[in-house]
Amino acid sequence: MMTEPPKHGGGEEVCPMCKRPKSRHTPEEMLACSQKMKEFEEKKDGGAGIE
Repeated sequence: MMTEPPKHGGGEEVCPMCKRPKSRHTPEEMLACSQKMKEFEEKKDGGAGIE
């Protein structure tokens, strides 16, 4: 009987930009991901007809 693979880290928060656990980010990576997230949020409307 097959089961699902174990989930990583229990309740560890995952970065929405790079999908890595936030606890494993260096300060520089955290800054880069947060800047990318901010840009993504600002440019979220338009593009492929998705609003």
